[in-house]
Amino acid sequence: MSVRSLLLLFVILGLLSGCQSWRPEKMPPTASLPQTSEFGVVEVRYWENLNIRSVSDLISLPAYPDNPDIVTVLNELQSQVNRGDNYGSLVRGFVVPPTTGTYQFFVTGDNETQFWLSTDETPGNAEMIALMPGAAAPGEFDKYNSQKSTPRELVADNRYYFEIRHVERSGGDHFAVSWEGPGISRQIIGGNSIASLGQSPYEQIGEASQEDIETAYALGYRVGFFDGTQGLQFGSQYPPLDMDQDGLYDNWEVYYGLDPNDPTDATSDQDNDLLTALDEFWLGASPTNSDTDGDGIPDGVEFANELDPTDPTDAQGDLDGDGATNLEEYRAGTGMNDATEVPAMAEAGTDYVSGFVGQYFLGTNFDQFEMTQVESDVDYRWGRGAPATGMPSDDFSIRWVGIFTAPHDSGQRQYLFQTVTDDGVRLYLDGELVINEWRGQGATPYSTTRTLDAGESVRITMEYFEGCCGATAQFVVLDLSTEEELPLAQVVSSPDPELAAEGVFDSDDDGIPDTWEVAYGLDPWNPDSANTVNNQGVSNLQAYQSGVSPWTLEPVETGEAVAATPEPEETAPPEPGEVTLSWTAPSTRVDGSTLLEADIQSYEVVYGQSPEAMTNVHTVPIGQTSTTITGLEPGIWYFSVRTIAESPGPLTDPIQYAVE
Repeated sequence: MSVRSLLLLFVILGLLSGCQSWRPEKMPPTASLPQTSEFGVVEVRYWENLNIRSVSDLISLPAYPDNPDIVTVLNELQSQVNRGDNYGSLVRGFVVPPTTGTYQFFVTGDNETQFWLSTDETPGNAEMIALMPGAAAPGEFDKYNSQKSTPRELVADNRYYFEIRHVERSGGDHFAVSWEGPGISRQIIGGNSIASLGQSPYEQIGEASQEDIETAYALGYRVGFFDGTQGLQFGSQYPPLDMDQDGLYDNWEVYYGLDPNDPTDATSDQDNDLLTALDEFWLGASPTNSDTDGDGIPDGVEFANELDPTDPTDAQGDLDGDGATNLEEYRAGTGMNDATEVPAMAEAGTDYVSGFVGQYFLGTNFDQFEMTQVESDVDYRWGRGAPATGMPSDDFSIRWVGIFTAPHDSGQRQYLFQTVTDDGVRLYLDGELVINEWRGQGATPYSTTRTLDAGESVRITMEYFEGCCGATAQFVVLDLSTEEELPLAQVVSSPDPELAAEGVFDSDDDGIPDTWEVAYGLDPWNPDSANTVNNQGVSNLQAYQSGVSPWTLEPVETGEAVAATPEPEETAPPEPGEVTLSWTAPSTRVDGSTLLEADIQSYEVVYGQSPEAMTNVHTVPIGQTSTTITGLEPGIWYFSVRTIAESPGPLTDPIQYAVE
């Protein structure tokens, strides 16, 4: 970020944090007043940690249906896959057919799932019309005859009350309802055909008009409101739920670990993104996550540049039209609103290649780095063979890294990420551990899902180890809206290890380019610059700066290297028969550790008339970084310099000079 941009950031944030006052008449952006019914969304209620086996067990619970553990929403009649174990679900709302005609409904789930439908908007007229009695895979609507309803005559734009009742014991879990009708081939019932029941905001004090509700909210009361972003049902107690009058409603404070009785925490900045908790409240951002939308740009920087800290897509925009995305500008430190500041990455081209980068290690816990290679996909059944030339067939581990970008054009879609491994696997999505099966096992599938906006990216790290015998490693991405497996080479890109130190992206902000990290066995998504993977105590950052492998400390392609030994350079034109040399005192040892000036005892200039016969030694006292050597015969002479500390350092590469 430029100095001007940084100053602008502090000025704007000063206005936001220092001058904004609590305005009780305005609702925060994530809260909504209860409506009679909201189109495009339905409520789902969850009861957790249950020891039940059937829907009949669920509905017999004292807490059913009015006291769930979690309340959230769906924007289509399909749940996430593999949410958890031992829970029950209830979805209630209205189906709104777009066209008059005959419809059939289909239900699937794991485990038992019932679909109830009324003849009108009255819950009392609902009956079960489709049943999944056991378990089926996502999208499998034809396993049992009971999954399909009899034909139903529905009228366009009428509301028909429905319920989905579902229980999950263990293993995979999901539920979904699809339909067929006039002009509609079988598909999940989407947001354009569903509506919520609505909330009753003030049941304890009787019916309240919309005007009463608005007035109550303006006075600070928070009864019956539903926060769609956090999935919080606001408290049912009356009166107000902002006891410390700091402008943050109490449920929001409790959710984020703040103290609802401490008014000073409204001005705190727990996530160090230069926004206070009150700022984040009004922006709809998280006070405990410096990058709420996960787009790589901190919330405070987004606000200062008039971006939305809750919109992950704006990172790929280009505010100043200079050809670099906002995210590229942020990473390069150039102004997002200044077209004259073009980041080097925009000029140098991309750091990325298609597919994954695989990093191969000896040992089952990434013990010794061996090699890196670009791979179009991860689909390996090695059996008892080796994964690559020079690698063993057992006792090895591999890390694959890449960035998945949702390929759909608009809206949101749900994607399934699946691993199949023999033996252990860990899968991270944007740094979150979502699959953790780090143990010996036969080829076993595991999966997780993510709902992504069009063009939204997810950083992937898949870690795998093979202990003994057969070996398998596979990674698959499915678009659940089409149930199609995506070609990874078209939707995944990775830092190019061929660029190594030439790369400019540093996704984890640890001072080491992504390309160098993947080339030399480090994780580009994990800030590991302070870690050590050798037995000499040299950190990864020190190895990068010194141009050596972090594993072996052997020379490799250099990064922002600080010279470990002085480089001699010629100065003013010399007198005949003499040469004057000067150099810069080194500040780093060969192993990357700091070399203090006080540790330097002297320098030695070694010279001769061929690189193989530099037998003359000229000592330079401490404190001097230049010297003149006289009495040289005409001809070509070669010079090198080394530092004398506790012991002599290595010689610099020779330079030559013609003496007349």
